[in-house]
Amino acid sequence: MRIEGLLLDVGFEGRDAVVWVRDPDQGRVKLREPYHPEFYAEPRDVTPEELKTILEEHPDIKDITIERRISTIDRSGEKIVLRIRAKDADSFRGVSRLAEYLPLVARIYDSDLTHELKYLSERGLIPLSGVAAEADADGRITSIRPLGLDTRIDPPPLRLLCFNADLGGDGGKVTTLDHALQPEYTFEGPLRVVLHDFLDYFADLDPDIVVAPSSQLAAVLRAAARLGIRRFGSGEGEPVLWAGRNHLVPPIYKRLGLAGLVERVLFTRSPARMCAGWAAGKCIDTRQCYEARRRGILVPRAADYQPVMTLQEANDMDRGGLILAPTVGLHEDVAVLDFESMFPNIIVRRNVSYETTGRPEAAEGFIAGFTQEALTRRLHFKRMRKAIEKGSLDWLWCEERQTSLKEMLVVIYGYSGCFANRFGSMDTYMEINRVARDSLVESMNAAAEHGYHTLYGNNDSLFLQRSGATRADYEALTEEITRRTGLPMALDTIYRYLALLPQKADDRFGAINRYYGVTPGGEFNSRGIELRRRDTPPFVTRLQQRVIERLLTHPTAEEVRTTGLRLAQEEIEAAIRNLREGRVPDDELRVSIVLRRASADYSSHPGHVVAAESLTMNHAPPEVGTLVEYLYVDSDNSNPFRRVKPATYQGGRVDLEKYVALAKAAAATVLSPFIGEDVDLEVPLHPKTIS
Repeated sequence: MRIEGLLLDVGFEGRDAVVWVRDPDQGRVKLREPYHPEFYAEPRDVTPEELKTILEEHPDIKDITIERRISTIDRSGEKIVLRIRAKDADSFRGVSRLAEYLPLVARIYDSDLTHELKYLSERGLIPLSGVAAEADADGRITSIRPLGLDTRIDPPPLRLLCFNADLGGDGGKVTTLDHALQPEYTFEGPLRVVLHDFLDYFADLDPDIVVAPSSQLAAVLRAAARLGIRRFGSGEGEPVLWAGRNHLVPPIYKRLGLAGLVERVLFTRSPARMCAGWAAGKCIDTRQCYEARRRGILVPRAADYQPVMTLQEANDMDRGGLILAPTVGLHEDVAVLDFESMFPNIIVRRNVSYETTGRPEAAEGFIAGFTQEALTRRLHFKRMRKAIEKGSLDWLWCEERQTSLKEMLVVIYGYSGCFANRFGSMDTYMEINRVARDSLVESMNAAAEHGYHTLYGNNDSLFLQRSGATRADYEALTEEITRRTGLPMALDTIYRYLALLPQKADDRFGAINRYYGVTPGGEFNSRGIELRRRDTPPFVTRLQQRVIERLLTHPTAEEVRTTGLRLAQEEIEAAIRNLREGRVPDDELRVSIVLRRASADYSSHPGHVVAAESLTMNHAPPEVGTLVEYLYVDSDNSNPFRRVKPATYQGGRVDLEKYVALAKAAAATVLSPFIGEDVDLEVPLHPKTIS
């Protein structure tokens, strides 16, 4: 039997690996092959043969062989180790722990990797990409190989089911959602009827990706089991779906999107159910382990790398990135030049890796290979996006893909010197920083030679100004900088007006990544201010946006400083009046923050944790990773449980003066280049002169 299709997932049953493939002609196909997970043990004070004799007596060990394996990323070192294979996945942990604590074992390798990673890396397979397999009539694999990656914009033909469920003792409601999480169909009525109809729908759709809150999915599965209705997973504890289906919670799906999820899976080489919620560092660690195993390199345990140096030594050795402090104030006709994916490009173009630092003649570095793959894919989707109508489905897929890849690429550089990186090297991290600093200085020199004034420089970008400069002038400068540095630089944005903001703590100095501006075409951009924060109430976000618009939509800078300031003040004072007179609905005042862990695990009581605990006490606990929304009711109360309430609670007072303070703070941010941070909006504004 030949199977060719999309690799959905890998699981383990007894002594078999179970591979789920969606074949266009045969549907969901279950394949099996023997799986005996291995790890490697380095002998101490005994010969390999003696250690082998001792361990062979363990009943859960299938076999042991003595091998010579590569022990370093640069392939210069080798070790004589024992390759120990457990009988099955269930017995692996006990066998590896026995070896780890045996005095005759100096070190073990490949022991803390997931079984999915072991299986996939051994065969070079990649989830959510194509595979071709041959199997017998019982589904036993005789051969399996990857089909490679493509660069299509649309996601692979995955079947997606999103739903919400509200089940009671006798009745309930299940609502299915479309890819944008908007309601589609509703099943409502007696509990047995609702579940029967919904699970029939589930069977007909046969989804590969299921998006639902964990508690709601578990409730559906438990109720189906209790009523004897067919089901597709287990709801005991964390819900588990069967038959290669992957479960995601809505916040992760909303953040990544389906196409972004696919890119994360392709990068990590791990199933979607595992990697979707991982931090970027874990994604990179998993990919590094996959690549090391493909190269036959022993993988040390995650805690084995610990750079030893004092803080003073680290400071002396590494100067970090280069930042030129912003020139605070309102500026006209400013261009932002940006190195495209600077740190990944340094890794790829300068071949900076753990084993190549200081060796310019070295072969392609360990991290350069997979960084280049991700970088090439990201730049491809960024360029495709530019040629597609903004807001279209194709545009959205390109955006999801390139954003997902960006999450990985921006962290590879920092993770290279991280204490948690089992292959890490501070030398690599510092070399990337050195090249970045030198490149930014070279860029500033090139700009100065052509009469440009640098208003602000931040690691990989320059904010430049020159009277009369055109887009063509700036693009010519980017070409020269690219030639001189060997790193691609592009013209990112041209601003008609740009306000560079001061630090909150000391307005004599410019703040890093804190500005707002408007392009000649009327597009407003900002960084580091309240409207960019998710925990800013919608009312304050929209107020700050309107203040910026009132301020900057004028033909001359002088009018910005006069008419613009007057209109901005009027906007602010009208908003404050609306607040105090109760004309702002509570929904506009909610604060939204992600609950990063269970509320009981927090040692302090910030607002979202208090709201989460209140919901928990009322039998509606929010899930970890979801947004918790709350309202201020008495922000100065000494009891944290009286300061806020969950936004879903109806009635009661709202602390209007707290929201007035938030509105004033947002206004002060925008107006700070003109009047200073200590804004009192109850009195007339007196703009200061800005050069």
